[in-house]
Amino acid sequence: MRCSNCQTTLANGARFCHSCGDKVIGKPSDCPSCGIQNNGDAKFCAHCGCALSANHNFVKEDYVPRYNLKFDEVGSLSEQIGGHFFAGLKKRLAEEHDPKKYKDYVSTFYESNFDKKFNLKASQLAEEVYTIHCKQDDTVLPEIDSLLDKNFDSLLDHFIILHCKHLNDIEIPEIVLKYENTNKTDVNLEEMIFDYLDIKKETNEKFYLDFISIPENKIKNAVQSFLFADKKEMVFLLCDQTVFGSCKEGFALTERGIYWKAHFNKAYAVHYENLQEIKREKEWITINGRYFHVNPSFNLKLLKLLKKLKRIF
Repeated sequence: MRCSNCQTTLANGARFCHSCGDKVIGKPSDCPSCGIQNNGDAKFCAHCGCALSANHNFVKEDYVPRYNLKFDEVGSLSEQIGGHFFAGLKKRLAEEHDPKKYKDYVSTFYESNFDKKFNLKASQLAEEVYTIHCKQDDTVLPEIDSLLDKNFDSLLDHFIILHCKHLNDIEIPEIVLKYENTNKTDVNLEEMIFDYLDIKKETNEKFYLDFISIPENKIKNAVQSFLFADKKEMVFLLCDQTVFGSCKEGFALTERGIYWKAHFNKAYAVHYENLQEIKREKEWITINGRYFHVNPSFNLKLLKLLKKLKRIF
């Protein structure tokens, strides 16, 4: 490095020239947000005000962002977020509904005027992600991903549940939207479970909600077969899936997790805090890779419930 005043060769890390005493100005640096070149000693971009870092490699090398936003094109951030939303819609349909109807859902997006609500939200999110980006530390990309994940989940739920009833093969109860911003500390878990599962519409299944009236032999068989819960663990729901009503196969939801045994399968249990992956597979779903099946309607509602529980536990 040379002094910008007298061109004397300087030692690495020098702050002042040892020949003329002039302050050392570092190499010009490009703003990571707008790309404008700034003086080497600038702390903030002269064009957009973004914080400048001496080390622009502020993102953890092993972190792969889910949303690849181009911050050198700030004016298009809203449009970029819109693109990611539609990618999220396509993914959601593949996971929960019918991906072949994607074009119909897109048409409904505009015909229902949901696009106007979304555009306002996208502008707000563009400002928020830009503010996060300007922090220039290793939390930036994870924080942006978390922000967009949360907002896309909410927007997709509102759009699909409220505006796409004519396209959805299975109805999702509107009441689940009230849990949009819920967390573990303020949720009434029992109420939430019943709101999501909408048991009253599952008339073909044998559910037990009042344990006082359940025959003792059914409880005993369930406990011996698959309901391996703690003695003090509150059980909210028990379903007998046997043909002759022995309750040796079925499932239960408790305050801590889900317990189940399917025909010709082992018994399994997953606590809500250990939920990792819930997927729809043809006519059934898998919970942490384990087969689970009741019927298509109940499977979808349970899938959405467990995804929600995974986020809040």
